Formats: sequence, C-alpha cells, structure tokens
Amino acid sequence: MKNETEGKNGSYKSVHKRNTQGSILLNALMKQPIVPGSLLGLCHLLSSNSETLQGAMLQSNLLDTKPTQIPSIRTTQEEIAPLVSLREAQKLAITGLNLIAMDEGSAEGSLAGSGREFLPLKRCKIRGAVHLLPLVEHHIGAYCQAVQLADKAVNGSCGNHSVVSSRTSTNMVSSKEDFRSSLEETTVISLGILYYLAFYSWDVVHILLSTEVEEGSTVGDEQISKMDKDVLCDNKEDTRTQGGLPEASQDVPINDRAQHSLFRKLIQVLDFSTTTGSQTDNILKQSLKVLVKLAENSTVDLLINFQHLLSSQILLRCLCPEIPLHAVLLTVKLLCILAQHHMLVAQLCSHSDTCLLLALYMYITSRPDKSASEVLWLQLEQETVRLLTKCTRCSRPAILLPGTDCQCNPEVVKALIVMLHRQWMKMRRSDSGLCAHKEQIIQFLRDAVLLLHSLSQKDKLFHEHCLEVLHQYDQAMPGIRAILKKNQKLSACEELMLDELYPPEPEAEDQGTDCS
Repeated sequence: MKNETEGKNGSYKSVHKRNTQGSILLNALMKQPIVPGSLLGLCHLLSSNSETLQGAMLQSNLLDTKPTQIPSIRTTQEEIAPLVSLREAQKLAITGLNLIAMDEGSAEGSLAGSGREFLPLKRCKIRGAVHLLPLVEHHIGAYCQAVQLADKAVNGSCGNHSVVSSRTSTNMVSSKEDFRSSLEETTVISLGILYYLAFYSWDVVHILLSTEVEEGSTVGDEQISKMDKDVLCDNKEDTRTQGGLPEASQDVPINDRAQHSLFRKLIQVLDFSTTTGSQTDNILKQSLKVLVKLAENSTVDLLINFQHLLSSQILLRCLCPEIPLHAVLLTVKLLCILAQHHMLVAQLCSHSDTCLLLALYMYITSRPDKSASEVLWLQLEQETVRLLTKCTRCSRPAILLPGTDCQCNPEVVKALIVMLHRQWMKMRRSDSGLCAHKEQIIQFLRDAVLLLHSLSQKDKLFHEHCLEVLHQYDQAMPGIRAILKKNQKLSACEELMLDELYPPEPEAEDQGTDCS
C-alpha cells in the first residue's frame, strides 16, 4: 500500500510540476492587491468603464482650451482614439488568462542563474501572457496622455495671465491634479501586472525588447526559435564575450531601431515619475522594477534597446538627492545589468556634469535619504561595487580610466574609501541589528578592497585622489585587513593586494575585530 501511495503521489507531483509555471503566474496576477500599498488588482482593470475614461480624457484635453487657442476636433479625436479599444483589450486579456490557466509553461534554453539575489529563470513560453499587454498598455498610455495634456494646459495658462484669470488657472491646476491622481492608482496596478508578466514569461520579454516584432500581440514560433541561439543574461562578466552580439546589429543607432510602443510608454512613465504626481515614489519604484526584470531576463543583444534610456537624462534624475534610496538601488541594479553590453557600459560616463557614475558617487557620499535603513544602504554599496567591478573588467574599457577628464575618476576613489570606512565602523561598533548581516558586510569589504587595489594599479594619481579622505583610509585599512584575514579565506594574491594597499603594522593587526 505504501509503494502504491508513493507511486500515485509521484504521478500527481509530475502533473503539478508540468503546470506550475502557468498556475504560479495566474496566482500572481490575481493577487488583491497586486502591489503592496495599493488597493486594487487586475479585476479592476478588467471591469473599468471605457466611457468614464474617455470622458475624463476629454475633460483633461478641454483644460487646454484658451481664448487665443481652441483645440481642433481632429487633435482631440486622435488623442482619445486609443481609449476606444479598451473593451477589446479587456476581452483579449480574459482570453489570455484562460490560456495561462491551461499553459504548462514549456521551457527552452538553459537556466539564467546569477549566483546572486536574482532568481534563476528558464525561458518559459507562457504564450497567453502576451494577451494581457494591450490592456496594460492602454492604462499606462492613458496616464501618459493625461500628464501631457494637463501639463500643456497649465503651461499654456501661465503664458496668458492677461487673458486667463488667476482663479481659472487655479482651477486648472486643481483639475489637473485630481485627474492625474485618479489614474495613478491604475498605473501602479498596470506596472505590477507587467512586472509579473516579465518575470514569468519569456515571450513578454522578447516582444517588448525585440526590434523585429513591432506589431501584433503574439510572438511567432519562428521568431522564438531564432532567439533560442542567444545566450541569456546571467549577470556574469563573461556573458558579454561568450554570448556575443550579432555582428549585423552591434552598432545600429538606436534611432534606426524600432521599439515596442509599450516599452516606450514604460520609459515615459519613468520620466514622469521623477518630476510629477502625488504617487511618484510608488510609480517610480514599480516602473524601475519592471525595467530591471526586463533587462535581467533579456539576452545580451536585446539590451541595446535600453540605449535611448541611457542617452537621455532620465536615469540621471533617478540618482538625484531627492529620490528615495529604494529607487536609487533599483537604478543601480539596472545599470549593473546593462553594463554587460560593451556599447552601454561606455555610456555610463558622459565626461560631463551629466555623468551617471558621478551622480551615484555623490549620492553615496552625501546619503540624502535619512529615513532609509542601514541594511538598504549596505545593499546599495554592494551593488555599486558590483557595477564598478564590471566596468573595470570590460574587454574594451571606456570608463574608470586614469587620465580621463571626467570628475568621476577621482571621485570613485573617494567614494570607495568612504564606503569602506562606514562599513568597518559598523563592524567595529558591534551593532546588534547589523551583526545579523555580518557576512554581507565582510563580503562587501573584500570586494571593495579588491576593486580599490585594481584602481590603484591603473591610476598614477591614486594617492593624490586619496588625500581628502586620507584620515578615513588610515583609520579603516588596518582594521579591515584584520577582519578579512580572520573571517575570509584569502588567497596569497589577495593578501598581497591588501599589503600593497596598506603595509601591515604589528600593533594594528588586531584592530577592528570586535564584531568578529
């Protein structure tokens, strides 16, 4: 009886395993709420009224009416036209949910395990997932149109003070904010749905990032088969050279590469969320989460579609002091993934005031988000070291080179020393909350020291760049060496690097090990 029961259970587990991908995605999509802090879920998008949305959009467009300029019927109809397809998008989404429920989640390719916090993911071809994209795009597009139209109305009224009364201008601003707030909740839900679609379905990732598929809601078998030969991004430095880029598409300008309309809207939402709206923190976080997941589950050649995002100043605004730490951490994670592409890693440094690396160093050294936890700061510093390590190992390095004219080159040395000193102080103080993350801190110290040594070998002005933080360097390095030698199995080469960075002193060998 025992053997018979085990056989039945094994058969059940086999069937359950075959259907697990579709059922997991379906359960994720049907969560209520789908995003923490929100109130609604997918059911709200499936039952929303298209006439209400059209009326709201018309109201927002009429806000742009000024005595000196009356919008034409043609313009109004063109901007409202996409909302007419909401009912069709809802029906298509329901069809997609039915397909997901029956989908066994067939997988292709190899695991894309990063060896870090990202989960390994197969190329799961959950074809029903792409049927939800038109619904998501509809609601995200409605938000983008609302922000644009309302901004134009307010900007226009500001230039016509002699004609438009201050009371009318105030009403415009109030109407603009009310209408925007009514769509922000729907936008957060849509981004939450898109995150799960990108997390579980390779088809969704491919259709959003592929330049070959611009129209239609599904990806053909022949197109999926063609992508089978690509190497999945697994966040390893050798992926760039092993996977390689198709020679024909390596240097294609981004202006000549078609982008999926939903991907363009996603970048647009990210742009808006850095400057406007009452729920910008939530929208900013969700849009960055989607972009990180798309990049993480992409292939190396598809990463080139992020080139426009890097060339703009959107990510630079994501590193401003006003941005909360959790959003900055997601931004650095995205940059860390994009750094696998040799063309994209070169764009991290613009040799000007708009340098992304310089903005990141300034954020880390100033620590503007006073409400963020120390654990979250540790994660940002860990991710920053990973990013910089990838940059130094680039086969064709274009950044972090001594002698270049960008201010980020001396600042990287200062930022690394400041981070090392802070984490060493946490270990030394033996804070009970941080000692739970002792292994993470020790690993960070090791990675940062190795990176600092690599920079010291390339930068002839290394000691000059250390002058502003020399007291922190002299204070922390002896203790860091003692911690690493006691808690890490360092190779002879790594011990030599430590000694080259800071020659050992017998009296300093046991400093800073209170938490060890």
